[in-house]
Amino acid sequence: MRQMNCPKGHGAMEEKKIERSVPFKGVEVNFIEEAFICPVCKLSAGTVHSAGKIQQAMAEAYRQQTGLLTGENIKRLRKEKEMTQADLAELSGFGLASIKRWETGAIQSQSADKTLRLHLVDACVEDDVTGNRDLSIPKILLVLTAFQVALGRAILIENDMMLFAAKYLWYADMLAKKELGRSMTGATYAHLPWGPQLNNYKDLLDDIRNADISKAKALSDSELSIINRIAKHFPEDQMAFEASHKEPAWLETNTGALISYSWADRLNAKFN
Repeated sequence: MRQMNCPKGHGAMEEKKIERSVPFKGVEVNFIEEAFICPVCKLSAGTVHSAGKIQQAMAEAYRQQTGLLTGENIKRLRKEKEMTQADLAELSGFGLASIKRWETGAIQSQSADKTLRLHLVDACVEDDVTGNRDLSIPKILLVLTAFQVALGRAILIENDMMLFAAKYLWYADMLAKKELGRSMTGATYAHLPWGPQLNNYKDLLDDIRNADISKAKALSDSELSIINRIAKHFPEDQMAFEASHKEPAWLETNTGALISYSWADRLNAKFN
């Protein structure tokens, strides 16, 4: 049993759980702290052990209050689906070390949380908006890299918002759904004023650029054929951009709404 004496000479302090509210990353978080309290002067003190637990409690409270999966959530949901940490790392495209950190207190980004939810919470998301495939951020980077090879130029540019790259990606996913029965990347798209775009693209940009491409499943010959045909049909960015604005999938979908993969069968562009 741990013990601590009051530094003011009042004898043994009592170990208690107290509720605290402190600012953390711009959010006022409420959590339970284990501390030693002097019954005489009410002085509160912690230990090196309790300091570590306090940091973890604050992080968990922050995640809970900002709508992120907590470490306990991730661990419980993973086990309910009979996944190991390595299984979740492979499915999500994140490193095993990241999964371990998130389960033990590290705070994941909003975009990472969305990906985790896709595999742990929203595994039953309708195939209608994912193209009958789980999202793979490394696969997105692999497909964009393949387009750069096919086009002979860069389309994933630093500080670029993927205005044009997303159009090539969208056509690749849609054509794959039409011809192969499922999308290439599992990406979800939305109707934005400048055409079909990755849903929540601002949260995904850094993750895509920093993804470990080696974790992506290799492109099949059929997928490479689709990429090469699209690149041949749209050798210039503006061509893909303008064509996407003439697609029924964009014209007949409300601004901000998700674009269903059911539109794949009604693509205007013909890739021979």
